[in-house]
Amino acid sequence: MDAQTTSSGRADPLGQPLPRRWRRALPGALAVTALTTVLAYTGLGQPLRTVPENLRIPIALDTEETPHETPSVLHQIDTEEPVIFVTIDDGHQPGPAALEIVREHRMPVSLFLNEQPVKDHAPHFEDYIELGHHVHTHTLSHVELPQYGFEEQRHEICGMVEVLEETFGDDGAVGSLLRAPYGASDATTAEAAATCGITAIPHWSGTAEDGAVTLAHGDSFRPGDIILTHFTETLPEDLRAVQQKAEAEGFTVARLEDYLP
Repeated sequence: MDAQTTSSGRADPLGQPLPRRWRRALPGALAVTALTTVLAYTGLGQPLRTVPENLRIPIALDTEETPHETPSVLHQIDTEEPVIFVTIDDGHQPGPAALEIVREHRMPVSLFLNEQPVKDHAPHFEDYIELGHHVHTHTLSHVELPQYGFEEQRHEICGMVEVLEETFGDDGAVGSLLRAPYGASDATTAEAAATCGITAIPHWSGTAEDGAVTLAHGDSFRPGDIILTHFTETLPEDLRAVQQKAEAEGFTVARLEDYLP
């Protein structure tokens, strides 16, 4: 027997007319049933934690790279305090005599190192670290940075930071400064250095070599002078010359990292 057709045009599968209230409710019921079926099939009706990964609504993310703050380039520290700062570069000829002077006078020094000296003399630099001093990047291979592009400069600067972290990172002694070889840097240097957290690029306002101090601005120290020395055979005499001149002129050797971000 064929199913009868209701006044609404819908067939009753049992062959009997549907009650009026059922006929009024039928469209809504069918819609709910259809929606429930869809939700059950797709998984969208489940709690959020069980929604399939491929059906989760992606969160809009800011894909622009966070800008890095460009490190400052300086030759002196801006201070009125009677303090100067001692830096020691490269690391090729370390020796116990210079370390003993640093220890004896409790002289704060900042070390700017290259890759090969770190590979060759890491235990010696660890002796400085044990005294509370910091090590910083002086590039991997002591190149003149402005002769290179961004990627090459970043490799030299940040690659040395990685070497320092791998070697001394557990001591918390790796600082955020860059000493550009030959005192040569440009805008690209600062941009490249910023990508690995360098906060300042200190050059210098005086040098100590062969047991004598030479200043760029005259014969006497000025507050904030940064003195460049190197790990050479004359480093002990160079450190003594700085210490004696500082005492004679009423200056104190201070820690560079305490005056920079």
